Amino acid sequence: MIKLEFQKKLSFPSGEMNMDIALHMKEGEWVGIYGPSGAGKTTLLRFMAGLLRPHNGFLRINGETWCDTRKRIFIPPGKRDAAMVFQEFALFPNMTVDQNLAFALKRGEDRRIVRELIEIMQLEALKDAKPDRLSGGQKQRVALARALVRRPRLLMLDEPFSALDDDMRHNLQEYLLQIHRARPFTAMLASHSLSTLNHMTRQIAVLSEGKIISEGPSL
Repeated sequence: MIKLEFQKKLSFPSGEMNMDIALHMKEGEWVGIYGPSGAGKTTLLRFMAGLLRPHNGFLRINGETWCDTRKRIFIPPGKRDAAMVFQEFALFPNMTVDQNLAFALKRGEDRRIVRELIEIMQLEALKDAKPDRLSGGQKQRVALARALVRRPRLLMLDEPFSALDDDMRHNLQEYLLQIHRARPFTAMLASHSLSTLNHMTRQIAVLSEGKIISEGPSL
């Protein structure tokens, strides 16, 4: 079971937002995060990844505490068994596609998964290219592949299919579900697309102005 509660005041040019979120999830399932731009979807994922500290709150994964403000516990991002795919991709500009994926390997780990993901993501012809030669959709595929290389316990995806055409979007969704069936992990998927969330997830939380206003199996 994954349990989280956190509160944080955020300031934007348009004003302030008080995030106050409580969410329980079964470990090993897909969870959808839905809401308009500015609702707090990315902020929630950044909290889970350890990229954002709450003012108050906690995060526990199957009894293991990653964050607890009362007990002054905070596991840094690099020590969390988690990976996040950002909307801005965050690829290393001085590395090739192959090198970006290999960088995510744990020390001494077989490179086989890098080769497998390059093939599945249809990046063979671009494996020696650097990010400045890639389109938005190609960068998105590289970022997703790099996250999967780590085989994380918790995978967080922020609009991971937005720059892909319909065929590639469908193929990647089915591949992710196939990987999940073979080796379950917990995935949090933030998206504006209800059809994507209904297809990929079993639980959907709807955010509005930093709060969960509804939660259920589908919308």
